[in-house]
Amino acid sequence: MIPSIFARQPLALRRTAIVLIVALIIMWFDSKNPELFKPVRSISHAAMQPIYEFSLLPSYAEHWARGSIQSKEALRRQNVQLKSQLIHAKAKLQQQDYILAQNARLQGILSTTKPDLFDLNLAQVIGTDTNLLKQIVVLNKGAKDGVQVGQTVIDENGILGQIINVYPNTSRLLLITDEQQSVAVTIKRTGQRAIVTGAGIPTSLSLNYVFKTSDVRIGDELVSSGLGGRIPAGYRVGRITRITDTQADNFRTIEVSPAANFVDNAYVLILQDKVTYTDTELPLPASR
Repeated sequence: MIPSIFARQPLALRRTAIVLIVALIIMWFDSKNPELFKPVRSISHAAMQPIYEFSLLPSYAEHWARGSIQSKEALRRQNVQLKSQLIHAKAKLQQQDYILAQNARLQGILSTTKPDLFDLNLAQVIGTDTNLLKQIVVLNKGAKDGVQVGQTVIDENGILGQIINVYPNTSRLLLITDEQQSVAVTIKRTGQRAIVTGAGIPTSLSLNYVFKTSDVRIGDELVSSGLGGRIPAGYRVGRITRITDTQADNFRTIEVSPAANFVDNAYVLILQDKVTYTDTELPLPASR
């Protein structure tokens, strides 16, 4: 009776029932003798490995999507922060290199300013002066940020110039590439002092008042000497790129490649004196 009923069932249902019966028999044999089916179990696990890996694809896709949809504003802020840290670090290294060179020449007491004498105020270049003949840019820091006329401005590579005008929220920076700007420098290799003057273009400076007999070579690095007290000593100004001698003059014509970036520098550092208190200037505690 049962076989006849089973025979009348659809073919798909009969196949499913046969597979289930066979599976139950195999499971019973496996419970009685696990070692017998161990090779089969290993092969089945290996065959399922691609399926396991495929099932992890959605989580991988979700992780990738989260990283790719990170806002551009967050990336921009992170980039600005990292650039600020890099500029601060490179600016401090400039004076350390200068001090090491001076010690190597045994020149005694250094005339350079030390890095901890200044606060480095990060500013952004927001414009250029309306007079195209002047090498002047506008910064987004002013009197409210402690900016004062005469303060030196640098980037991570060298000296840019000096503040000439200060307003509440902005200031104007005269670059050393301006024809009316000059910097007292020292040739790092020999210690000889000279004057670097702007040439009116952002890619060139000139080294003045150097006699033909002076020991000057192409590639010599120039650093600020601090002479005159306008610009602190020890910051890079440029490197000699060309030397020309003329018979009619006792001085050499020397071209200098600026160390700082005057073409597309978006961020600069303003050197500001640290605020210190003497014993008589310490703020008094509030009275009760």
